[in-house]
Amino acid sequence: MDLRFQAVLLLTTIALSSFFNIQLTDLGIDFSQSSGEDCSKEWRIVNVDGDVSLSTAEDIRYWNHHIFRFRKDVEWNVEFTDKVTIYLKTEEGDGGHVATGMWWTAGFIEGRKIPIYGKKVQVEFDVKVEKFDYEGPDEWLRIALACAVQRRDDSVVYTEIDFLDSPNTQRHPTGNILFGGDVIYRGGDVVEFKFDEAPLKVWRHYSIDLTYYIERAWGVEEGDLLESVYIVVESDGKPVEVELKVDNFWISVSEPLVIT
Repeated sequence: MDLRFQAVLLLTTIALSSFFNIQLTDLGIDFSQSSGEDCSKEWRIVNVDGDVSLSTAEDIRYWNHHIFRFRKDVEWNVEFTDKVTIYLKTEEGDGGHVATGMWWTAGFIEGRKIPIYGKKVQVEFDVKVEKFDYEGPDEWLRIALACAVQRRDDSVVYTEIDFLDSPNTQRHPTGNILFGGDVIYRGGDVVEFKFDEAPLKVWRHYSIDLTYYIERAWGVEEGDLLESVYIVVESDGKPVEVELKVDNFWISVSEPLVIT
């Protein structure tokens, strides 16, 4: 196909998608972030069961679902069929998170923390947010891809990449969203970035250069170890109800290419 014709076709597609409010990703065009192809490295998948294709017992083992800080009477569930379904319903004044994903203790193939110095980590997954309900303008509610990295001094830091947030979440004083930046929150051992505002009831494919965000948040040093990569729903304050589905959750790490 002539290159000029391709360019005209792409510009026409973008214009039409804007006019009819169509997401380009829904047309099969993937604008997810990518680290790009690196011919000097080869990539290997480091987790199991990303497609939720094993028995329910194995899914439960590998996906490590849990809640943190919520009261015991909060309604939550992580269900494993051919996809992962996460559900959360809270009450007034309740706060915490529900998470599921891959930890080195089970979900990582080699059963150990992964050195990331001098490497790249890429995460791909499909997500469909079915429900994202919250009350009032002051609710803190967010859905993110998150990871934990153990530093050389044995401390652990968390980098989180949000793909859906309530308005209040984007007004935190430690962030810079209101000034056109992409930092949601920065404090203590956590840095949160804004990546997307996912539509409801539409499957979205993400390919995220995790190393890029870890570098920006903390820098990557020799001895840093990847402990976990997971999806998290975090809420604090007003009642919320959230439901989402996740599939094809794969973590890839680059290795130097060995030529024989």
